[in-house]
Amino acid sequence: MYDQLKDSVTRRYFLESTTKFCCHVGLSTIFLACLAEESGNYKSTSNNETTGIAGADFEPAYLKLHKTGELKNRAEKLREMMESCRLCPKMCGVNRLRGEEGFCRSPGARLVVSSFMPHFGEERPLVGRGGSGTIFLTHCGLRCVFCQNWEISQLGRGSNRQEDDLAAMMLRLQSIGCHNINLVTPTHYSASILKALDIAAGGGLRLPVVYNTCGWERLEILELLDGVVDIYLPDFKFWDGEMSARLTAAGAEDYPEVTREAILEMHRQVGVAKPAERGIMQRGLMIRHLVMPNNAGGSGEIMEWIAEHLPEDTYVNIMAQYNPLYKAYDFPEISRRITRDEYQAVVRRAKQVGLTNLDIQTFWWLQR
Repeated sequence: MYDQLKDSVTRRYFLESTTKFCCHVGLSTIFLACLAEESGNYKSTSNNETTGIAGADFEPAYLKLHKTGELKNRAEKLREMMESCRLCPKMCGVNRLRGEEGFCRSPGARLVVSSFMPHFGEERPLVGRGGSGTIFLTHCGLRCVFCQNWEISQLGRGSNRQEDDLAAMMLRLQSIGCHNINLVTPTHYSASILKALDIAAGGGLRLPVVYNTCGWERLEILELLDGVVDIYLPDFKFWDGEMSARLTAAGAEDYPEVTREAILEMHRQVGVAKPAERGIMQRGLMIRHLVMPNNAGGSGEIMEWIAEHLPEDTYVNIMAQYNPLYKAYDFPEISRRITRDEYQAVVRRAKQVGLTNLDIQTFWWLQR
């Protein structure tokens, strides 16, 4: 039994659990407090240091737009949309520029950050040896009832920050050896993100940008991100609209349709994700699917759709870590962990339909 545990408890699993624990006990505030002393006077590293992490020949997509001034222009366009907010598919229409709270619960136009850190629990091609430079942004427009980060997405635990601060976080993550800038739940803060990215690019940022999203994205917003984002990392959570309406605060009955269209647009922009040197991902589409109990997500249909509409080597992470958190116990069909058989059934279906680039997780700990 000891040998089985030793082989199965991976470094990735251990570090993911440790990082989450640190966030929960409040260590993220230490990172943000340190940043407060650095932002505004942060000095970028030398050219060799900034480009060496991502590869000497790599140039992030946003750099060209920064040089032409288009990145700043797009940030302004996104900010204008906040006057009658339509950044996410909910399109609640509040005037966030006047401080009104949107459906996502974001406090007007203010930027709220929970934490930033090298994250070693993400996909291996994002983590590498230096970690994924992850920035956890607060609040969410979808608000799943089972969210594992509900303290951040639902309660909004974090600190008010300026775009200069966010830029400094990006540069700091680059300076300590992270392989990318991983923006978690970015949609409702996209205007601030692009403004910060423009500032950071001027300060020497050369890492690829990861847009880590629930998948529920408007095409109009994605078009403004074309040429900005290097790696799209969307969830594909639900196949059935009735289920997505039931299990999200947004009542997002249109989630399946909107997400399918969004994923196709993401693929059009960045193509198939293929690791570069040392196995590190620099560009492409990486899809996540969380296997849920009682097939609440419609996993088989999602695998079939991916195989039919995208290349067979599309990166698909089939995730086994579902845990009934937040309000999940109020919904009997998702009030337990998944079983080993449920997870293996999804993996088998993905292989049957011809998908060849699967990230299959360890599942020894799942009950049958």
